[in-house]
Amino acid sequence: MNSKSIWIFVIWATVVMWCAPVFSQTIKDGTGLNSQILWSTPGPGNYAFVQSAEILSHRDVSFSVVADHYRKPLGLEVEDTVYWSVARVSAIDFSWAIGLFDRFQVGMVLPVVVEQSGVGASPLFDDNTPVGHREIGTAAVSDLRLHAKTILYRQFPDGTDRGAGLAIDLGFSIPIGDEDNFSGEHAVIWAPTLLMDFRRRWLSAGTSVGVRLRSGDKPGLADAEVGNQLAHGLGITIHLFDDLLMISGETNLLAEIDKFERMGMELRGALGSRPGETKAVTLWLSGARGLANRDEPLLCVPQMRFTLGISYTPSKKEVETGVMF
Repeated sequence: MNSKSIWIFVIWATVVMWCAPVFSQTIKDGTGLNSQILWSTPGPGNYAFVQSAEILSHRDVSFSVVADHYRKPLGLEVEDTVYWSVARVSAIDFSWAIGLFDRFQVGMVLPVVVEQSGVGASPLFDDNTPVGHREIGTAAVSDLRLHAKTILYRQFPDGTDRGAGLAIDLGFSIPIGDEDNFSGEHAVIWAPTLLMDFRRRWLSAGTSVGVRLRSGDKPGLADAEVGNQLAHGLGITIHLFDDLLMISGETNLLAEIDKFERMGMELRGALGSRPGETKAVTLWLSGARGLANRDEPLLCVPQMRFTLGISYTPSKKEVETGVMF
């Protein structure tokens, strides 16, 4: 072999070695793609899922449990046949929060998938490959979420808890979830969010605007990826009979920042109740419909979702009657 042939071989081998990882990444198997895009948050609020600007009083502690069931959040179309990578999910979010110095609140949320089904990424691969014959696992632990919220502005007329508020939540998720079963990301997701809230008599209105910034590789399925995202929530609640009945209408929007080609929205109706004199326990029942601007639901916006939540949050009425932490 002459020197010219050797150089041609070296150049060819270099190009192949450099391009091999690129070609191997053109079809992604969904590893690190989390189907749980609706984030419940700890602490007080007047909505089922839209985060409020309210925080707990100093050393007050709140707990909540949210049961979530949603269908068909993630699908594939291969040779004119539709497959559901994730067809059905039932999950429970456990959350906790504590107030500090009447200006700060820290909390955590641990989501657990108790049952799910789907074909995963198997339609994309040959049956002889490990991915080609594997369906997703029936249960999994998702990524742990941590939240640190601080009040920027608040106005409480007449010394009550009814007024306007502005807060910022510095949330992020830690990748402890099951990456192989659409329940965990590759890396940390940073999710700073600005919160605005208003409550007066029988009406509450709140909105949140934030981003979800991925610190690692972008997860994806087939030839599409999920990158940094814009997250927006809007909620309106009507309070009747001293909060014995609360009727809420909400929207949650998630959109890709990089190209703005994909966006999805959940439209939600919810019924809530705070029974008893102290109003410390809150119950929520909600149903939502998912909408997306593209047929490929890579944002994991489900076609439908039902949730049932219960929370305990010390209220000012408890403080007045001496029942508090």
